Amino acid sequence: MLLFGREAAAWPVLRLAARRGTGMRIGVGDVLHLRDGRPARSNAELVAAAVREAAAQAAGAGSATAGSR
Repeated sequence: MLLFGREAAAWPVLRLAARRGTGMRIGVGDVLHLRDGRPARSNAELVAAAVREAAAQAAGAGSATAGSR
């Protein structure tokens, strides 16, 4: 499964995909702004921000799962 959102939905959907452990994508074809609303300077900047966001979400999901056992 691959999840992706466009424009305003891009970042919330990316966070959901990271929490669910599904495939995700992001790029200038989907969104032109970073999570904080600043315009992305490049596709590489979007991807780097997405990698950081996904890692943070995955780490949070892992600790929430471990805490519920």
